[in-house]
Amino acid sequence: MPAAHFDLRARLATGEPFLFSWMSIPSGALAAQVARLPLDGVCLDMQHGMIGFSDAVPMIAAINAAGKPALVRSLWNDAAIPGQAFDAGAVCVIAPMVNSRAQAEALVRAAKYPPLGARSWGGYTALQASGLAPGDYLREANRMTMVFAMVETVEALENLEEIAATPGLDGLFVGPSDLSITLSKGAGIDKTGKATLAAMEKVSAAARRHGLVAGAFGGSADVIKAYLKIGFTFIAAAVDVDLLQAGAEKLRQSLQV
Repeated sequence: MPAAHFDLRARLATGEPFLFSWMSIPSGALAAQVARLPLDGVCLDMQHGMIGFSDAVPMIAAINAAGKPALVRSLWNDAAIPGQAFDAGAVCVIAPMVNSRAQAEALVRAAKYPPLGARSWGGYTALQASGLAPGDYLREANRMTMVFAMVETVEALENLEEIAATPGLDGLFVGPSDLSITLSKGAGIDKTGKATLAAMEKVSAAARRHGLVAGAFGGSADVIKAYLKIGFTFIAAAVDVDLLQAGAEKLRQSLQV
């Protein structure tokens, strides 16, 4: 089966934890190495990272060549990016700052072909990499690709049920840093604070009720363990720059100099 045809939906349906790396550095060569780390996938951060679409194309190709699924965190809820990302061979788009049902519906329209959405045809790279005939790809694309709405604000929490009930949406993804900032009215970031975890439990429960995947940004072992306990299975485990720093620190400590 071609690498770009990675069945992420079937993998997530198992309920087993899916831990993936998070890249902010624009480099196809580095993406090829990150894709071979002992994690389940690679997400390209096009919101807060330095990765533009021209950077993402060779990075997605490198990730797919390694047999891992390529994920993309888009630039806000930009209607142009989901289709571009899928056309380039990504299998999942995570869209930031989805605060209402209307914004979730707009996301689905951008990400899915009719009848679920209005994604434009023309994904030459995805079509070639999938190994499918055009008609077969059209029929399978909505199943083969997934779209997650990020829950990061008090407004999103207030509209959680309506967002989760959006037809065609595949998952909810919590950005705990922004969520804790908004919950505390800017007082600070607390990814495992009482208020943050209580809000995240609501997100996890809403995902279960609506048959969605519950995802979140972790970033460290303690945070990942806390999120797994409350029902999150699709978790960003580590950022590329943090992995570089951790590796350097481990080397320095082992040398004891």
